[in-house]
Amino acid sequence: MEAILSKIGLTRNESKVYLALINLGTAQAGQITEKSGVHRRNVYDAIDRLMEKGLISFVTVNNKKLFSPVNPKRLLELIDEKKFELDTIKADFQKIMPQLELRANMQERHDVRFYKGLEGIKTVYEDIIRTGKDYIGYGPGQQIEKVLKSYFRHFVNKRIKAGIKLTIIYDEASRKTVGVNPLSTVKYFPNQYSSRAALRIYGDKVALILMSEEEPLAIVIKNKSIADGYRKYFEVMWQAAKA
Repeated sequence: MEAILSKIGLTRNESKVYLALINLGTAQAGQITEKSGVHRRNVYDAIDRLMEKGLISFVTVNNKKLFSPVNPKRLLELIDEKKFELDTIKADFQKIMPQLELRANMQERHDVRFYKGLEGIKTVYEDIIRTGKDYIGYGPGQQIEKVLKSYFRHFVNKRIKAGIKLTIIYDEASRKTVGVNPLSTVKYFPNQYSSRAALRIYGDKVALILMSEEEPLAIVIKNKSIADGYRKYFEVMWQAAKA
């Protein structure tokens, strides 16, 4: 439960205190401390923040404060508030997007770009979606899901929704473990040719991606001649691969 609460903005201590109160019903700070396992000083800080968020209330009885959780439906309201805030930010950002894209396009004289880390790899995959064109590539099958985790499913859904087709070569080990998604054509190479390196060719770009769990890395080359050359190289590989 703590993991879910953290997604809507509660800290670890706030989650522990709130869940403790849910179980206790009404309690003093000392009881909350004992039930939650959070240090007493931190309990008071968490209580203050939870009250600001409208998740708990209190009454004073015989000069003692008794705290109670509000209806858990308040959590859904927080999610709606968060969604409204994000929608507002998105709308504001869309207003300045044309200007940002214009400036970015002016900088695209740089043909080679490096991306590090998981977020860098995600940036490359989002660039594929933005290009909106069918793409091709090879590898590394199972390793993609290990590195990208839930984001990979998110990307696949966006790709399918955008109508972008994929032609891909995986290793034989991926035949039984990696599902074939809609708008995908897949062939396979023998396992001895597998590696954590991946190639994606889309539009006039070539992405060389190292799907390493320790240090993901990507190099994107924007050059039509290079992209066309890699496409010819891929055609040879495709003919040699097995359906």
